[in-house]
Amino acid sequence: MGARLKRFGYGVSCAALVLSGCATDEALLEGDDSESPTDLTVSELTGANAVGRNATVQSYVLVRVGASDSEIQRAAVQQLRPLFGAMKAHDIGLGNRLDSPTASSFIDASTFVRDTVDVIDPAHPETRVSQMQRVRFTYRDRAVVNLRHQSRRAWSTSSLFGDYSSHASEIVQQCQSEHQDWGASGIWYNFEPHLSACQSLINAEVTRLAAERRRLRNGDREITVGESTRWFTPITIKLTAISRTETKYPDYHRIWDDGRLVIGAYFGEDKHDDANDYGARNLFQYVRAVLQARSELRASAPGTDLTTVSFGGATISNVTPLQVAQWIVDKSNYPAQVPFAMRDAFRLAVIRQWRDKTITFAAPVSVSINGAARAGTAEVRVFYGDEESFSSGAVQRYQAAFREVDVFQYTGHSHLGSGPLDARNYSAASFPNRYQILMVNSCVSFNYYNAYFDMHPGGTANLDTVTNGLPVYLEGSGLSAGLFAVAFLDGRFRSYADILGSMRVDLPWERGHDANRVADGETDNTFTPTRQRMTLSFTR
Repeated sequence: MGARLKRFGYGVSCAALVLSGCATDEALLEGDDSESPTDLTVSELTGANAVGRNATVQSYVLVRVGASDSEIQRAAVQQLRPLFGAMKAHDIGLGNRLDSPTASSFIDASTFVRDTVDVIDPAHPETRVSQMQRVRFTYRDRAVVNLRHQSRRAWSTSSLFGDYSSHASEIVQQCQSEHQDWGASGIWYNFEPHLSACQSLINAEVTRLAAERRRLRNGDREITVGESTRWFTPITIKLTAISRTETKYPDYHRIWDDGRLVIGAYFGEDKHDDANDYGARNLFQYVRAVLQARSELRASAPGTDLTTVSFGGATISNVTPLQVAQWIVDKSNYPAQVPFAMRDAFRLAVIRQWRDKTITFAAPVSVSINGAARAGTAEVRVFYGDEESFSSGAVQRYQAAFREVDVFQYTGHSHLGSGPLDARNYSAASFPNRYQILMVNSCVSFNYYNAYFDMHPGGTANLDTVTNGLPVYLEGSGLSAGLFAVAFLDGRFRSYADILGSMRVDLPWERGHDANRVADGETDNTFTPTRQRMTLSFTR
């Protein structure tokens, strides 16, 4: 499989995932929340390949006697973080970002039930070694569940227990199909307890602890030394329905209310100065999708003539972006001036010509809303380059884009959510008080980027997000991002469900791939084709 399985994440290649069931399937009807906690906030989602679920976990941690709420919360976060990898391996994406400094806020201290237990050495059951506080807690999250699993009410798996830093290397070796050893703090991303080697560790521990517990005199108030230092703990995630919103649309009338649409699309390079760089391929997949939908758009870049390429002493004139897409994406239809042996060098020269600059595709339009027509402009701004390092100016580019664009798109690596697009790099002052859409096509963006709702003026009333619950393959991600942009240019004014469905891409190893992509924040949108009758035409 090799490079074709490479996904946007932390610069890693993802191996094929083995799917295995862990719980009995039962009917789960949309809107059936009879077993949902009454105080659980319901947030609706729209997905073409996934449904939203409220996820509830009840578990416990062992802490020192007299531990504060914050200590207990930190211990609970440490235990729950590996659930992200455990569920990702089964095409289920969790929403709460538990690797952030504020992650403890996701653990509700009001659910804590404390009791003190004696720690016993089974060889001397009459003697107490120490005491610990056992704290039961309830944790709540949202999940994006692949349609294959939409009928499940629960999922049983395992997580890690206590401080697992001392045995992190063995967990990496036995409980990850990809052995990226990022230390104990990075185990959460790729933890896969269903792997046979990991199951052997888990089953051996369960058997050993069960034998030790049979020697206890008071099982309710005592635990063994082995239990206090166990590696794994069983976890059941309860899944309850979130209402679906297939009839929700982007608020097109608010996007076009000034007669102007601005889309800003940013593409991170995967390998610098590589003629086969996936970031460049994705840029030109995007450009081609947009231009095939709207040939009226014309490219411009201040200080750069994109219609001419100089290479090897030859000048190639009348170059079009669609020709460049053939060279970079298809590796075909090269100019006669380019020898076979120099094709890689030629592609790299073209990539450098487009890299590190904002290129605008624009055309005049006429847009009408309920019969009121006005002349305006459609703009698609693209930028390709180093979008992962802070020294590249990415944060400053995004701050400028947030102030100006209606639709913001990013396709590239996310550094596990800690790159320049990390919401912690911005504040409410970074955004205008108007309606915008944020679409992130990268590593598990559902987990990383819905934090923007908390800072955008107006919250969900002024912001929709389109994110993915699973890592996105580098292959084809530029095309899926381009198909999203087309939905705001083609004048069809489609629903989010239709848009998300149109973003499926055929990959060499999978037809109709969709990384559990969902629209969020759309619940309070008001646009409908009958309430706001709209037309869009390009006048060039």
